[in-house]
Amino acid sequence: MSLSDLRVHLTLVAFCLTSPFAFAQGQDQARRPYAGQRLVQVVVENEAQLQAVLDEADGLWNHRVGVGPIQVMVDDESLAALGAMGLAPVTIVEDLQAVVDAERAEIERRRLQLDLTWFENYHPYSEIIAYHQQLANDFPQLASVSVIGQSHQSRDIIATEITGPGDASNRPVIFFNGMQHAREWISPAVVTYIADRLCNLYGQDQRVTDLLDRVVVKIVPIVNPDGYSYSWTNERFWRKNRRNNGNGTFGVDLNRNWDINFGGDGSSGDPSSDIYRGPFAFSEPETSAVRDYVLADPNIVAHVDFHSYSQLILYPWGYADIQVPEPDYTFFVTFSQFLSDVIRSVHGVFYIPMQAIDLYPASGTCSDWTYSVDIKGWTIELRPNGNPGFDLPPGEILPTSEENFEAALAIMERFKDAIRLEFPQGEVTTAYDLTPTTIQVQAEEITDTVQSLDLMVQPEVSSSPVALPMTHLGDGLYEAQIPALACGRSFAYHIEGISSAGQPLRLPETGQIDASVVSETIVFDDDAETDLGWTVGAPDDTATTGIWNRMNPQGTAAQPEDDHSPAGTDCWVTDGVSGGSLGARDVDGGGTTLTSPQFDASTPSGWLSADAYISYARWYSNDQGADPNNDHMPIMLSNDDGASFVMLEDVTENAHDWVVKTFRIADTITPTDRMRLRIVARDDSPGSIVEACIDDVRVTIQGCRFHPADLNRDATVDASDFFIFLDLFASGSAGADLDLTGVLDANDFFAFLDLFSQA
Repeated sequence: MSLSDLRVHLTLVAFCLTSPFAFAQGQDQARRPYAGQRLVQVVVENEAQLQAVLDEADGLWNHRVGVGPIQVMVDDESLAALGAMGLAPVTIVEDLQAVVDAERAEIERRRLQLDLTWFENYHPYSEIIAYHQQLANDFPQLASVSVIGQSHQSRDIIATEITGPGDASNRPVIFFNGMQHAREWISPAVVTYIADRLCNLYGQDQRVTDLLDRVVVKIVPIVNPDGYSYSWTNERFWRKNRRNNGNGTFGVDLNRNWDINFGGDGSSGDPSSDIYRGPFAFSEPETSAVRDYVLADPNIVAHVDFHSYSQLILYPWGYADIQVPEPDYTFFVTFSQFLSDVIRSVHGVFYIPMQAIDLYPASGTCSDWTYSVDIKGWTIELRPNGNPGFDLPPGEILPTSEENFEAALAIMERFKDAIRLEFPQGEVTTAYDLTPTTIQVQAEEITDTVQSLDLMVQPEVSSSPVALPMTHLGDGLYEAQIPALACGRSFAYHIEGISSAGQPLRLPETGQIDASVVSETIVFDDDAETDLGWTVGAPDDTATTGIWNRMNPQGTAAQPEDDHSPAGTDCWVTDGVSGGSLGARDVDGGGTTLTSPQFDASTPSGWLSADAYISYARWYSNDQGADPNNDHMPIMLSNDDGASFVMLEDVTENAHDWVVKTFRIADTITPTDRMRLRIVARDDSPGSIVEACIDDVRVTIQGCRFHPADLNRDATVDASDFFIFLDLFASGSAGADLDLTGVLDANDFFAFLDLFSQA
């Protein structure tokens, strides 16, 4: 426990000994609201059935509501009514009051253990506010706390701001909030942990220090203080705020009260509903306070609204089945998958990334609204992914917080620059013989603008880089061209520039990107529009459905609607028919194998040097169904015509998109003229849904037929090449400008002599 932790811990212990403790007070006044209540799951098939279930249920547990499986609280009478509807309810928790009583007993037990850290137990509203204020007192150079509004019952809604010393006026701002829904106790714990770690690690951890010197983090730990307090004193699973609706009902679902498709699907106009949206958008003091706080800061560039439960990373839109425009859609897909990988790397817990609408529709949500005002917004649903639901044991607070702190750092890292530079097509590491090389840079102007950018190129024959001004093509895209170089040569490059605020720009931040000049020939190219001789099946295959087919896939939540080839329709897919349900035609019962025809990856005769590369587009989905993310898809190579195979990659990634992969064959196996590629889509986990596709398989040979000093391309470097260079030099030809300076001088002459002597 840090000194700060100890001080706050002892302060709060003293507070509890001298003040009425809201939780214990609530126990004394408890009406046991969940006596006779159980949690059940039903599968509803249409909107009318859904409404009937919601009318009958005593409470809803799903974050979002739609046709499909939903979990509701019911008493015996309501349970019988659901059964009479033909819904076959499945009991998840037999006695909810017993769950609540056990949780309260565990919290009380932990409060008496002075060896526990603050993040190993749950805390009521007053203690969380006190913790944030204590952080500001302990770290005044980093943190400050402000009151941004008040709730219906006049409780403060606070915001904590954290950043490194110095002028922060131009720093990008990352915004985190917790506790829109009162029963989701893990969410304020997680955002408070983020605040704690940022403060305590500044100056101790280089990564955190560097990030806080470049960004501002703003945190609203409890958006719904009234509902949260009520969940401690009266009803543990209360969801809404505490508005008096005037008809005997209380509460508005704050995460349906935002002005984005307000009143649409996934919200209710019934004040008694758990998803009651309120009388109008921003009708609630809690949502309007956060709205005003966000709109007052134009530097907010990213936002996460933390909820529980289900272990999901949800990106816009959530109110309708439409994609956000490019390039944002691709960004959300790829970066959300990256966040999932980051979270998983901490404790091995998987959070499924998906567009929010793919779960259920929900209108008027916070993360949709922040995206609508030009802020990249997510909803992260925290642990668990099932039972015990909102009643997450206190022992899981710390690991849940730790894995999401890493996600917070990843978001800070992604948005740390006032101007973000990236190579939209990836880094260019291969240029082609006697062909100019185009380098493009995408500038995302976050809180500053670009004044100028230069491509800094350093050929291997030059002692210093050459500046090539980049041309702005519009929409933040810049381009410059490196003159043609001969096969066998190399160069390094990076980007330099300056912003309108006078800040230096560089990509990459340190070092340079190395590139080599090669020739290339394609030796195998298959877009799957015709069958070039692939083999379906292997002796150890056991799959009963989802067998590989070459066809036009039919889109589902697990497989694509279209193949990868821009001009094609077909690909290899694990039974591309959509079927009657998501899992009707997926891989079941084991593995299904697809093996390519033989191809030649050996070095062509007469080449001085060569490397063989294989690339393909793949689609893989294993994050649907009752038992997701427990299968894999081995992709293997053989160099003995299929007698044996070695692993090229073992696919577990759920990108929900075509992913293009390229591998240097020699890194896996010795290239020969008897190569085969094999893909095995496996379903070894009952309840798992597995779909896979392969398209656009290509094998290329990259290398050099000729030495860079072999100017006449006769495979011999001799006097004739030397005299050709002299003629180019004397005539002022750009072909003799070996150091790319635009000026022919002694440096170019001696550079050619070096190349000539190395032949």
